[in-house]
Amino acid sequence: MLTAGCLGGMGIPARAQETELQVGVRSEVKNTAIWPAKTPTPGAREYGRIYAVVLVQQVKSEDRLVKPVDERALTSYLLQDLDANGFREFKPGEKPDILLTASYGRGTLHNPYIRDAGEMPAGVAQHAENAQATNTGGDMDAPTVTITGAMPLQLYDEKTPGYQEKLQRAQYEKLYIRITAWSYPASPKEKSRMLWKTIMVVDDPDHRDLNAVAAKMLEAGAPYFGKKIKEPELEVHKPLPEGRVNVGSPKLVDPQPK
Repeated sequence: MLTAGCLGGMGIPARAQETELQVGVRSEVKNTAIWPAKTPTPGAREYGRIYAVVLVQQVKSEDRLVKPVDERALTSYLLQDLDANGFREFKPGEKPDILLTASYGRGTLHNPYIRDAGEMPAGVAQHAENAQATNTGGDMDAPTVTITGAMPLQLYDEKTPGYQEKLQRAQYEKLYIRITAWSYPASPKEKSRMLWKTIMVVDDPDHRDLNAVAAKMLEAGAPYFGKKIKEPELEVHKPLPEGRVNVGSPKLVDPQPK
């Protein structure tokens, strides 16, 4: 049996001691040219920030979520955080700049603390991009990567204080929400291109209800939508609501006859 101390040593805090939610935020921009060079004047249209949410979908896995997710509530949280961070939903008759998809689930994701060996060949990269446009799931890459030319940089990273702990923690299965932005096709024959993605992760998918933490996860990740971060993963801490149990006066009852 693992004690609370053992769990802490593995990098996962004991749930009984939790007072806040640690959200890992991973954000990547594929096309940095989508943003305006200068801050627009008041009332001007911000290119890349008028959106339409086209899909909210669970990525199925072998292990089930603790509870089915209320997708209407999840969409509502997303819209609120988008609007609070400078995005605007498109209006009737207006063409959106970006199409947003939201995917969620549980799984072992690509570890951002392990460097890739290099860029994929152009044909392979295009195939992967096309597959991603079809399946907007949650970055279900293999948890380990074969390291060749990236080895010296990887070894340097692992000498950084706290890096090993973060690397190991990222190996655990996660609950995640992924928000992906796609270009609006100029014609019916044109394929959408992925512009940016932000993935929010939390630990303990065996016991944690995604419904209970989705709002905090999106709140943590929304400020980084459409932004590339230097770190492999940002740690954002959000307070958890305090649990409370009301106990009334005890009452003695007669045992039921057998």
